[in-house]
Amino acid sequence: MKFCLIDAGIFIDKPELLDPLRAIGEVEVFNGIPAGTEEVIDRAGDADVIAFGLMQFTEEMLDALPKLKVLQFIGTGMWNFVNVDYAESKGIRVLNIDGYGSNAVAEFATAMALSLAKNIPPADRVLKEDRWTIDGLMGKEMKGSTVGVVGTGSIGCLSAEKFAALGAEVIACDIYESDYLKENYNIQYKSMKEVFMEADIVTLHMKVTEENERIIDHKLLSLMKKDALLINVARAELINTEDLYKALISGNLAGAAIDVYDSEPPTARDYQLAQLKNVIATPHIGYYTQEANDNSIKMAVSSILASL
Repeated sequence: MKFCLIDAGIFIDKPELLDPLRAIGEVEVFNGIPAGTEEVIDRAGDADVIAFGLMQFTEEMLDALPKLKVLQFIGTGMWNFVNVDYAESKGIRVLNIDGYGSNAVAEFATAMALSLAKNIPPADRVLKEDRWTIDGLMGKEMKGSTVGVVGTGSIGCLSAEKFAALGAEVIACDIYESDYLKENYNIQYKSMKEVFMEADIVTLHMKVTEENERIIDHKLLSLMKKDALLINVARAELINTEDLYKALISGNLAGAAIDVYDSEPPTARDYQLAQLKNVIATPHIGYYTQEANDNSIKMAVSSILASL
């Protein structure tokens, strides 16, 4: 049996985590996203199992892998990286892992919110430009602010806890309400519209579905306070990027922090958004900690073994 980690070499800090796979077959590890179908074939044409963490699998690529039995995404939300129905129609099991980086992403959302609220990036630029001024750098305190958490699954729940610990009043929106958050943190669940109207900071933690794709549009953004902030470390497809850009350049929204993009690497439109002074943009690193990294490999290996 042959296992191919087709683009995931960057995640392998501890090669011994792959020993359970080596015990039952050959393991090859590659770095970087393949340039196209030909390179996919060069790397994994004879693989029974492919694990991946970065690339998008096209139907053409799947057609070119006749031996493939299992496609393991080293992350959450495999549907955004491969046509699962098409793969399964070809007899390929498509798997992902959940929860490996929940705390990492929740901490990252909190850090993004604090960085925006305290004006840390523009303050940093002042000193890097050999200037000394506090003009335009007045920050806001998290204590007493209202934070709206949209989606209270594992990451959203942890985010709500962290914002509550900082003294914020946390409100939430989810079709499945968390009794734990209500009982332990007195968090109120409200409609999406109410959250966007009332919150000083809105942080998104939803999965993308047909029902909520591009749900954050000009209608919801126009409800936000002009000094409000938006954090998206979930999925780019939740937001209408053009509407967000217009809200940010018009002053209808004070700032945004973005870690996810419609296309990764981003398109020119995403880079245009990232270049705004009131935006913190990062290259999808919310999950990327040593602890979460090791967890992801352990869980992916366990998932592969269980599927076999």
